[in-house]
Amino acid sequence: MGNGLLSAFLAFMLLVHGIASAETKPMGFAVSFPNLFFQQVLSKEEQAYLEVPSDKSFRFQEIRGELILVEFLSVYCVNCQRQAPILNRLYSSIESDRALRGKVKIIGIAAGNNLREVERFKKENNVTYPILNDVRFDAHTAVGSPRTPFSIWVRKEERGGGVVVSTHLGLMDSAEAALKETRAVLQYDLALIKGRQKGTVYKADSLKPPLTEEQLLAKAKQGMEASGGKVLQIKKISLKAGDWIYAGKVNFGNRQKDLFSKLASRRAVCDICHDTFFIYTFDTEGKVIEIIPIQLTKNDNLDWTEEDIQKLRGRTVGRSILNPFPFDPSVDSISGATITSALIFESLDKAKEIFDKLKKEKLIQ
Repeated sequence: MGNGLLSAFLAFMLLVHGIASAETKPMGFAVSFPNLFFQQVLSKEEQAYLEVPSDKSFRFQEIRGELILVEFLSVYCVNCQRQAPILNRLYSSIESDRALRGKVKIIGIAAGNNLREVERFKKENNVTYPILNDVRFDAHTAVGSPRTPFSIWVRKEERGGGVVVSTHLGLMDSAEAALKETRAVLQYDLALIKGRQKGTVYKADSLKPPLTEEQLLAKAKQGMEASGGKVLQIKKISLKAGDWIYAGKVNFGNRQKDLFSKLASRRAVCDICHDTFFIYTFDTEGKVIEIIPIQLTKNDNLDWTEEDIQKLRGRTVGRSILNPFPFDPSVDSISGATITSALIFESLDKAKEIFDKLKKEKLIQ
């Protein structure tokens, strides 16, 4: 088959086999699916279903089957909750079909959620297929940080690798439509499509904060002066290792200190939520000095209240970014903003990477 004919064939498949034309997008079609690592104790039934060699840790390539339907979700996502009964019916249809049982598997990956949250979600929604927790967003990041729910049909190759053959962003129309898509992608000839494209599964637009550069600089300065000092100079610095940061010289009367402010930008996990932006300020010891909200929202996309922001500061200011910044939803979550809270803590958990870059470039001695 010539390149032109092959391209036309692939385009034809994408057009014909959509679950819902308004929502199905050819994201990452024909790209390799990452060999994700999961560390979670499975029940005997889950281990037998996935046919993985260990009930404690395994990689995606170890899951047996010809087709794996992977659903990225958040237990706090409204559309993920609505999709649970659809996937339950799909799971039942697959398991009762002799031609599909054993060939097709379904797994959920809960972005930012711990095992306790996942177990509660499964119980409340009567979920019978495995849902794996992704508390540090590692799997979520590996596929491009998609909004949820995001469903990916992955065909398995002989050596265990996976190739993305279809995706669906948002709430599925029905279990029947999902089953139709499942049957269709099982007919694809992997020899014609594997390795045809490179890149991540989910390709999103770059994040843009809702403030101008001048306004962001003012917010960074505000963060530096929160502990009582006066900013003598502040500038935005591009780091050689990538990324950028605001560096400031702050006068505290009898001494001066170097402080740093970083804009954290995180794509919303839920498909109906707003993106998260905030600035965190820290000193040369890695201690968090201040948290300045830029865009923080909760249920119904309402802005956080001053009380919400003060609670966040109480849980973060004074702690060190050089130590792990685990998120415990039972104490760290802002009411109605658990997903946003998790994203904030995840950003602070990775802030040590920025600190290490500053040390490497001798901006911190």
